[in-house]
Amino acid sequence: MSLDQDEVLLFIKSEDKLSNQEKLLQEQERLEKIVLGKKRGLFDAVGKSTSDNEVEEDQETDDKPQITDIQSKAAWVDEDDDQIEIPFKLKKYATSQSEDSYQNVLRRKFNQTVGTPKWATKKEPQKADSDDDDIDETRRCGKLLTKKSPTLPKGVIRVEKMEDLNKETKIEGPLINAVEFHPTSTVALVAGISGTASIFQVDGVNNNKLQTIKFKDFPINCARFSKDGEQFYVGSRSKRSFFYYDMMEGKSVQVPFHHSIGAVNMSNFQVSPDGKFIAICGKYGNIHLLAAKTKEWIGDLKMNNDAIDICFNNDGSTMYSYGDRGEIYEWDMKTRYCVKKMQDEGCLKGIKMTLSSNNQVLATGSSSGIVNLYEMPTKSNYIEPKKVVNNLVTPITSLQFNSSSEILAIASNEKKNAVRLVHFPSMTVFSNFPGFQSNISLARVMSFSPSSGFFAIGNDQRKVLLYRLKHYKNY
Repeated sequence: MSLDQDEVLLFIKSEDKLSNQEKLLQEQERLEKIVLGKKRGLFDAVGKSTSDNEVEEDQETDDKPQITDIQSKAAWVDEDDDQIEIPFKLKKYATSQSEDSYQNVLRRKFNQTVGTPKWATKKEPQKADSDDDDIDETRRCGKLLTKKSPTLPKGVIRVEKMEDLNKETKIEGPLINAVEFHPTSTVALVAGISGTASIFQVDGVNNNKLQTIKFKDFPINCARFSKDGEQFYVGSRSKRSFFYYDMMEGKSVQVPFHHSIGAVNMSNFQVSPDGKFIAICGKYGNIHLLAAKTKEWIGDLKMNNDAIDICFNNDGSTMYSYGDRGEIYEWDMKTRYCVKKMQDEGCLKGIKMTLSSNNQVLATGSSSGIVNLYEMPTKSNYIEPKKVVNNLVTPITSLQFNSSSEILAIASNEKKNAVRLVHFPSMTVFSNFPGFQSNISLARVMSFSPSSGFFAIGNDQRKVLLYRLKHYKNY
């Protein structure tokens, strides 16, 4: 059977059309493999030429795709460069090869005269150190990570001294009276006796200053962030007012105390974790309560003796106050009634008190250098310490738990390097901190970052020392 000429042409066209469809399908499958990476990695496929990326038969393999080194190419090439004749004064930078280009000669002269700039140096990928692989996670301002660290071992703590937090300024005064980390971002507040407050980005390497605020004729004795972190408050020992600084609007506001408040001392105050109250240790046993939102005075709580220190439980429903004779008052913040009164065992003069973030340990520090640790909560008015820490011999002026309640930092500002870190739940002191060669001087204030990655100590030498606690992988 023979075909006429028209039938032959029709058959050839149909074959060509089928061939084109097959080619389109093959090209589509090749692109799918590059983009979706069915059997090969994206970089593996891109690193090869088109001829090398033909469709391959599917093969079952457990091998991971290897990344092919891709040579960088110029984004634009001027063909006229090859036609430029090399001047005589540049002949010494040319090679003996006759095909050496003018562009290569100029590049060679620059490298010999100036050297290769750092930005043009190709860096080989480095294997992350198990101790420092998390440091990059802290070099940014933003939301905090919530990755949980394993249980902290006792005995020796892995710690590294970083650059001073306020190395860029050191204008907060000879005495650093406040160090606090922002509750949600990688920034910290430093304030001192000069009336200056500075905000720094915390990375341990540069610790760049973000802002400095000067409060005229207002020596700062205490400073705290608000619960939401949008404001911070500064108080002074003898002023009849305090300031708050709105970081969203970039302005400071002075707030005078209500006329009902008598003698006031705002050198020690706390912000409740629920963001409702600012509680101030006043004089003559008074604890003044301000509404954190409106800054208005809403009432007082009264102790029998001077209120030396206060602290809240983790939701702000309970407040503990510490008297100068060792009395511990427990307050229900909903009713504002004292529901319990206890005595700190062996205390002649109380100074500092703090509660762990899990509400399970109450720590008190006295003038004799003794720190008593009590199990909480308790239903009895008579309590005995679970542990007595007697590693310091001068008055305890700073107590601070970290966020996981695994470390209690204790310090005294009356003796150099008088800082210790207590491990929980073993309630033993870490043997390697601060170390024999440390130069902390007199530790005035201390603070842990929200996830305990950093630990800061403000001293009497204008410095805020910064340490990296390597056990904690987050900021």
